[in-house]
Amino acid sequence: MSTPATPQQGDIVAAGAPAPAYWGGAVATFFYALAAYAVAQVVVVAVAFLWFYDRVAVTANPLNDGPLVALVTLVGNPVQIALLAAIAHWRAGGSGASAYLGLTRFSLRDFLIGFVAIAALMIAVDGTSYLVGIEVVPTFEVDTWTTARASGWLWPLLAAVIVVGPAGEEILFRGFLFRGWVTPDRRGVIAVLFITLIWSAMHVQYDLFGITQVFLTGLVLGWMRWRSGSAALTSLLHMLVNLVATVETILKMGWSAT
Repeated sequence: MSTPATPQQGDIVAAGAPAPAYWGGAVATFFYALAAYAVAQVVVVAVAFLWFYDRVAVTANPLNDGPLVALVTLVGNPVQIALLAAIAHWRAGGSGASAYLGLTRFSLRDFLIGFVAIAALMIAVDGTSYLVGIEVVPTFEVDTWTTARASGWLWPLLAAVIVVGPAGEEILFRGFLFRGWVTPDRRGVIAVLFITLIWSAMHVQYDLFGITQVFLTGLVLGWMRWRSGSAALTSLLHMLVNLVATVETILKMGWSAT
């Protein structure tokens, strides 16, 4: 295991700034993350075909099918989290997986700063949507809500979208990849941008406006991860973002769990 580097003059070392990676391999970090993600997807595909074969066979757009989105999220993310935690535990040694993944305590001050930043961004995005004539609730969310409601899968979809999905994404991106790629100097800023780009590119279910919103949200989350040192904080903020989006969907579509 490599010894953490000593910060040099000119490094960006603010309170709560990320510590150097436990091991120096950005490439190794990428392949460990890719392996965990790939294994989770294999499990997801197997479960989807075993449980929902008829639905998979006839669904025109699986990415917009509420029950499939819920199933994939509820199955794939726990598998991915477990694999990343195992890798983190192995690589971190005595430091533990939680510290390695950034699942640490955060201050009330950092939570309030993150909350205000996220709220301001969401207000700005929704206001822009209104001004340019774009629906605040995108087609993806309408379709997943409609199909989940028709199939009795609203509660699993809510759990997937509000809790499990954000936790899985944050542990992968602002947890595992952040720890392996981001250093407390100016190069760390580039790494945060790169992580945000990858995270945004994975949201293929959205249009360009939606992906832009995801990217801006990712920048705020990356900044809060850098500032606080806590992926637990970014997980909570991510959950709040998805909760607000869900409330907006309910206001548009109405509620019925049957």
